[in-house]
Amino acid sequence: MNKKSNLKGYLLAGALVVLAAALIIGIVKLQERDQALKVTDASAAGVALDGELPVKPDLEEQSDISLEQDQNQDQEGEALSPYLLDHLSFQEEEVKSVFAVWKGTKKEIPLERQYVILQSLRFTDMQAAATETASPAGQVILQFALSDQRIIEFPYNLDNNAFESAGKAYYADDQVLLLMHGLMQPDSELGVFDAFEERARLEAEEQAELREPKGVEREQIAVDGLIYSEWEERLDTEPADWSIPYYDNAVGEVKEVRKFSNGILELNNKIIFCDGSHETPGGVKVGLTAAEVGKKLQADPMKLPSKWSYKSGDYFRFHLHFGGSKVKYMVLSQPL
Repeated sequence: MNKKSNLKGYLLAGALVVLAAALIIGIVKLQERDQALKVTDASAAGVALDGELPVKPDLEEQSDISLEQDQNQDQEGEALSPYLLDHLSFQEEEVKSVFAVWKGTKKEIPLERQYVILQSLRFTDMQAAATETASPAGQVILQFALSDQRIIEFPYNLDNNAFESAGKAYYADDQVLLLMHGLMQPDSELGVFDAFEERARLEAEEQAELREPKGVEREQIAVDGLIYSEWEERLDTEPADWSIPYYDNAVGEVKEVRKFSNGILELNNKIIFCDGSHETPGGVKVGLTAAEVGKKLQADPMKLPSKWSYKSGDYFRFHLHFGGSKVKYMVLSQPL
């Protein structure tokens, strides 16, 4: 009987030991699982595990990162800009006045025409307009007077109509070509025509209102039987007395201003007849008085004191510049 009691006691004690061991193991496993859950929650909150989950900075840190990225993108965009003005040491809005110095003569570019220089710099593509530097004899120094009292000098060459920078050259547009000849060589063919164009531009600005005239048939303003496009084709086959390149930023190409021996000057979208050897079907030509023009071309032009412009279709395509009391230039133009 005592033996049976001792056996039961041993069995009960063994069972209690096994239960205690199982309980301890269970507690350890629960602790391990709890620790694993905490690590997983931390990962979901932004702690990267094995590079799978990105770190999420707080809002203030994220704002600083975005600002830095935007600044870097702006700097990179400026560095990659193809336009000449973006690579100069001043901003367009800093310019207060511009002077041109050539062969000991210094002239101020009129305030109302400074935009011609700045606009050309703004749209001069440094790849499409690239050329070789020309003779130093034609070099004009452009002086930009800035709002902070600085003076920035920038070369332009009159011989090949090109800006020069860091040993390289870039063609300017046709408006710079006219402006610089009008300023530095006012008696040249381009200089004289520039003076007529500028006078008409100022007259148009002074007019309170310009009346819209009735149009004329294209045949009435053909010159020697040819309209603008036909003249353009014809001149492409004729040799020029001289030519000067310019960069046409509207099409991204280098073109040429050309002068022909038959009294014709070809500019960008303009064919200019400089003598009386060319005329319209009605007999309008260089050298006529305003009264004679009115009799030979009975149409309704838009009149300025020095320029009459005739509309055909939706655009003004025929123009007469008057010098004194007579026609100085007869012009066919092509709308942009």
